[in-house]
Amino acid sequence: MLLVAIRRSMLDVRCSMFIFFRFSRVLGICAMPDDTYNILVVCTGNICRSPMAEGMLINSLPAGLVGRVAISSAGTHALHGNQAQPHAIEVMQAIGVDISGHHARQLSGTLVRSSDLVLAMETFHLKLIKMKSLFSPARARLLTEFSADGDRHDVPDPMGAPVASYEASAAIIDSCVKGVYAYLEKIFKTR
Repeated sequence: MLLVAIRRSMLDVRCSMFIFFRFSRVLGICAMPDDTYNILVVCTGNICRSPMAEGMLINSLPAGLVGRVAISSAGTHALHGNQAQPHAIEVMQAIGVDISGHHARQLSGTLVRSSDLVLAMETFHLKLIKMKSLFSPARARLLTEFSADGDRHDVPDPMGAPVASYEASAAIIDSCVKGVYAYLEKIFKTR
């Protein structure tokens, strides 16, 4: 009888721990140690900068991080389902990145809280992300913090501008990709 009670208590503890980790992950309190590291890239409409950054990050993912890191994007004012802008697709195709199948999605608190790192294109986006994150505002950063010079500045929005503006934004994003992966390498060394 005592043995049965002990087994039930142990089962209750394991179930409670599982539920705690699952819900704490959603709330952004902590992550389960063996989960995929989720990166969310955020811009305004999720049709220019964030899909370009998502595509670049996925395309240049170091072999050691494949299967360990998931990258997605969203927009603070996105119209769900919109495709990436033609100029964004064109600029990405020129560097061998295909974002033609991208569809916009709206930023939500759930997306933010289920991400381990949220990369914002503008200070404005960072403020909205921090409002939605509740428990983990430190995980939201400006993408440009990862540039070689570490200079914090907004990535200009090329929406409605000529293709040269998309190329300029893509160049800024590209200058941050190595820094993001250097940051991840440090994180995975401690895991």
